Amino acid sequence: MRIPKTPIQTSWRADWLSEFSIALIALAFLAREVTFGVVGAGILLVLASLGLLFHRRLEILRRELVVAKRLPKARTFLGDSIEGELTIRNGSRLAARILAVRPVVERGLSVKLSPSFNQLLRPDTASSSKFEITSLKSGRFRISGFTLAFTDSKGLFTGEVNYEQADWVEVYPSVRTKAPITPLRLYGGRPEIFRKGPAGMDYAGVRQYVPGDEHTRVEWKATARLQTLMVKEFHPETQTTLQILIDAGRTMRQQSYVETRLDEALAVAQLLIESATGSVDRVGISVYNETGVLSAAKPAPPEEQRASLREFALFFEKATGKRSVSFVFHPATIWHGRLGRANGERLLAFMRLLEPKLRLGYRKTGVYRALAEATSMDPESLSIILTDLETNNDSIAEAASTQLKERVIVAQIGATWRLSGTLEDAYAEYQRNGRKLQRLQQMGLIVFDVSPERVIETVSTEVIKISTAASRW
Repeated sequence: MRIPKTPIQTSWRADWLSEFSIALIALAFLAREVTFGVVGAGILLVLASLGLLFHRRLEILRRELVVAKRLPKARTFLGDSIEGELTIRNGSRLAARILAVRPVVERGLSVKLSPSFNQLLRPDTASSSKFEITSLKSGRFRISGFTLAFTDSKGLFTGEVNYEQADWVEVYPSVRTKAPITPLRLYGGRPEIFRKGPAGMDYAGVRQYVPGDEHTRVEWKATARLQTLMVKEFHPETQTTLQILIDAGRTMRQQSYVETRLDEALAVAQLLIESATGSVDRVGISVYNETGVLSAAKPAPPEEQRASLREFALFFEKATGKRSVSFVFHPATIWHGRLGRANGERLLAFMRLLEPKLRLGYRKTGVYRALAEATSMDPESLSIILTDLETNNDSIAEAASTQLKERVIVAQIGATWRLSGTLEDAYAEYQRNGRKLQRLQQMGLIVFDVSPERVIETVSTEVIKISTAASRW
């Protein structure tokens, strides 16, 4: 709980002591026992005194602590990193218990301390830590400073102090070439997925026939001239914005069909952008993890988003490397192994009973924030979430419940049961995955798990259904 008009927050110990003292005072009033009231009031008085002393300590540390950073260079290429050093010197006569140091930077820039600050800094001493700056995209980014979190000796209060040190970092587009994110043939090449949807009356030209086109659109003169079946194409009646949300959480680093699940999600996003060229007005990209949005590219013509997606791919290649492929098990798998599958399912069912109390927690996850930001840019946009559905499923449902569910498509990438070693394990995982999909579908979400070569085809089918329904409405 934050104390009003102060940067101080109480810990669970202080909250427990406060509630205990209030209970004693209430008991003294009901039982007419003065002793209980005196003890309760004494505890509150001691807490107030310690809070006041901690507030004064923060004011002293704000003036006496010296935070200095050394940044050898301020320019780099995308995919590379900048290493620097952060030094904190305690010039006061008080010991500073530092919980953490958080850099204040613009979105798109990531700063990681190694080792992280979590120590007692005694008077007239200093401590240093290396930090590494990486970026998800090219551009000029501002480093505003650092926020230090302190605590008192009893662990009753915590407080933050901001130290402003403005600086700029410039990230240039990478000059390196990158191999294909993953073999695109795995996902069926480049179908013209968005060109079968409803069109308007404005003539746009002719194009080659695609299976599924209406026969009334055939352009016979062009067909006879080019000796191949051609169809007329019309501009859509309404502008269409496609939002692609890519899950970059820790479970997406698991080995999948080719490379990792994240690599395959990037490949699917690349195919979606290429297929949308000339058919969708704007495409937006958001990359998120468990806690927040890592980077986002605002809606722009599909041709412009190819470079943004390549920048994201270069960043993840640099940040993770080939050796980062790991096998992370879902908590349900661990419960099934230790408690048995039946008990594990009961435990999951019990946890789902707590959902009403966890709704506020769902809104702090990365997928909720990414979907909320995408919808705020264009409420009528169509969102496609590329995820393995291993984490934050309830957050997806909670986010979609506040938006237009019928305009959210969830495509599962690298389902576990498709990669299981034995038939028995594959069947067990298939059943668990089916219950997961069914639960999300019952909430009104469009969610599917199909073989890799059918991902783009299935997405196109759902997009056409949504576009047709919107045009009829």
